[in-house]
Amino acid sequence: MRSPRQLAGGMAIVALSTSCATTKLLKLENEVLKKRTEALEAQLSQCTVDAPSEDFSTRVTMEVLESFLRRSGYTHAERTGETTFTVPIRGRNAEFRLSAQLFERENVVYFAVHEYLSLEDAVSSKSMVLLLTQLATMNYELLLGKFQLNPRSGEISLSVEVQVDDGLGFKTFDAVLNHVIFTADQRHPDLLQAARGRGI
Repeated sequence: MRSPRQLAGGMAIVALSTSCATTKLLKLENEVLKKRTEALEAQLSQCTVDAPSEDFSTRVTMEVLESFLRRSGYTHAERTGETTFTVPIRGRNAEFRLSAQLFERENVVYFAVHEYLSLEDAVSSKSMVLLLTQLATMNYELLLGKFQLNPRSGEISLSVEVQVDDGLGFKTFDAVLNHVIFTADQRHPDLLQAARGRGI
């Protein structure tokens, strides 16, 4: 039978060997994780190199907007100021102008539809109320973009703001642009009917 001293010595050896094994295991795990991290970082940097630069811009400029507009098929986009491009649109239901404006300091690209509809198109005060009600209903339904009324001019427009703090991709630009144009064209007949007093 072993003495208490022999038993304590044996337990110390087991604890020491377990501690050594745990330390070796941790070292091995750290090496494996380090190699995996290095491999993932290499893949990420390769993806960044492989990604076409014309598809994404980390810094949005007027040149980037012009390039994206042309790629979207709007080659007749006209620069109407230092920060704005304007495009005439002829849809199935309406003709209007679309502007893409860059607010560089705020990192925002602002899309808006102009020459679209006006309160002057309303034939009476009742139809004006109906028109404003339609606008409020459509704004509630829309996930992207809002109809707005300019109280000074009476002009009704549709607009979308896109934050570009982290840059702007062509696919996002093209999707937002086409969404604004499609929504404005699709909703125009209902708004015009309301302005003419139909549905009262």
